Amino acid sequence: MKDILIRIARRLKKNSIWIIALPLILGVLGYLLPSQMEGKSSYAAQITIASGNYDNPLYNNTEEIPLLLKSDSFLKEALPEEKEEYLAEVKEKLVINAESDSLITISYSDREKERTESVLDAISSAFLKKDQALFAKREAVISQSIDALDGENVSEDSKVDKERFLYELKNTKLNVKAASIVDSETVNEASGEGMSPKKKAVLGVLIGVTIAFFFIVIPEFFRESF
Repeated sequence: MKDILIRIARRLKKNSIWIIALPLILGVLGYLLPSQMEGKSSYAAQITIASGNYDNPLYNNTEEIPLLLKSDSFLKEALPEEKEEYLAEVKEKLVINAESDSLITISYSDREKERTESVLDAISSAFLKKDQALFAKREAVISQSIDALDGENVSEDSKVDKERFLYELKNTKLNVKAASIVDSETVNEASGEGMSPKKKAVLGVLIGVTIAFFFIVIPEFFRESF
């Protein structure tokens, strides 16, 4: 064992220059080169929508809306010109959270600012367009019912029931509403993930020390074994 230590010490002394230089060189490279190797910036945007209220089990339910917006059929409708591969990527990056019984947030991030804006706008617009159509249909049915009942001639005994039904229908019409945007965040830039230059410099030094260890110490143990 003593002979091994002596030989290692001699090898260290003989190769001291490159043993010291190698970790320093790798450390400097680790500090300088990563600035050109960092991940690309990404962009993120978010929109908050208040769900509608017109007795639709899907479009008025904040627990169902996230499933709807991530469905293949909805994404194809919202982004008809995109290929299936890109739609799969959109589905993966799309984040939808139910904040309450009436609020949902839709978040999306992408490498390109324009992509982030266009995708989020397309998805929210498609949802609001369909929601508005369903709301208008429901409101029209209520209005038709009010007009029909209001113009109906009833007996004196039925007048009280008629007025009650009219009141309920008019009250329903006042309470129904379509979905709407309540808040939207502008597209924000986020730096790509990765180690900082200092951490990569330390990593470079450690790699250099490890390489030096293998070239100086390990050969002596192998020689002793044989």
